[in-house]
Amino acid sequence: MIGFYMPDSDDMRIIYAAKYLVDHGFELRKDKKFADFQLYGINPDISTISTDIPTFAGNISGNNIYDYTKEESFTLENAYLTAEAAVALVVDETDFSLFNSSILIIGYGRIAKALCALLRPYTPDISVCARSGLQRLDASMGGISTLNFENLAIKNSYDIVFNTVPHPVLNEKELSALPKGTIVIDLASFPGGVDKHIAGALGIRLIEARGLPAKYSPNSAGVVVAKTVIKMIEQKGVFK
Repeated sequence: MIGFYMPDSDDMRIIYAAKYLVDHGFELRKDKKFADFQLYGINPDISTISTDIPTFAGNISGNNIYDYTKEESFTLENAYLTAEAAVALVVDETDFSLFNSSILIIGYGRIAKALCALLRPYTPDISVCARSGLQRLDASMGGISTLNFENLAIKNSYDIVFNTVPHPVLNEKELSALPKGTIVIDLASFPGGVDKHIAGALGIRLIEARGLPAKYSPNSAGVVVAKTVIKMIEQKGVFK
């Protein structure tokens, strides 16, 4: 039986991942020296990790480290969990309904596509801003209005903006074009795509919303991690 070590953690996603592994034939071992691999969460402090045995973790690299967040199956499933949580977050944080709200989604990758699918039953007023002409074409063929980044600086009436682009896209010109009551949800990885200082000065409400699956659906997020780890063990020959 393959055994694994998991350091003490309050990350419920990894706790659920460990439970899934145990339920599927792996053994959780309290002493690392008797383990075949070790399991960490996303963005752990690599300086505290000894990689003398195979190490599964997220968003880190190095010798004997297997980054499960780079696997296509993980990114796809995690995107849907992120989008679902983002919708829940907006419902929690606003005093108005999603019904017929005007929504802008910046970027058109996996998370943005999942957001479009989840939001369309609530409102037809969804726009996608994408740099790639092919992405804009893809969105428009699905019945979504599109715009390029130059149009972000034109005065608009969006109620909600979701950003999924992990580099600066909402700076002073773009933020100044938004109504004062707009809520901006930045889903992009650090450092994000929104200038938070300018947003604050302009009275735009910004919520930096990273790691949502672990907060809103840790059980499901943990299952995604565990399934990805099992797949990597099977496909990458970790113990051969």
